[in-house]
Amino acid sequence: MKQNRKMTKISPHSGIIKENIHHFPLRVYYEDTDVGGVVYYANYLKFMERARSEMLKVLGIDQKAMLDYNKPDDVSFVVRHAEIDFKQAARFDDELIVKTEIIKLGGASIVMKQIISKDGILLVESIIKAAVIGQDGKPKRLPKAIADKLNV
Repeated sequence: MKQNRKMTKISPHSGIIKENIHHFPLRVYYEDTDVGGVVYYANYLKFMERARSEMLKVLGIDQKAMLDYNKPDDVSFVVRHAEIDFKQAARFDDELIVKTEIIKLGGASIVMKQIISKDGILLVESIIKAAVIGQDGKPKRLPKAIADKLNV
């Protein structure tokens, strides 16, 4: 007897915002580590990028649509400066939390503090400065609609 199975779409977890800080959970996979099972240092940048993208989703900012540049207010964000302080290492299969807090909105920039922790223990601390650019790659003023959403 043939069963009629309904396929349900499962979305990735985008995290939540609590007290103006985005909390994004992630697990360390084998591919994130070196031969000793320790997270390769550059992968922390990937974890933070993923968290920033998911924060924008939670805030209702559609980066994919903005990259089509169909509207005059469409912009993209590029990291122009990153300060990272590595405190402790994460390891294979660790469950981490990446917290992102917007600490300054400029006319054409955003400054964020990001921390990565495991069980409340600080592993990585960073300050990320992102520029707002238009389709031509030049700085562009942060549209009010987006600035309002970022003022969480």
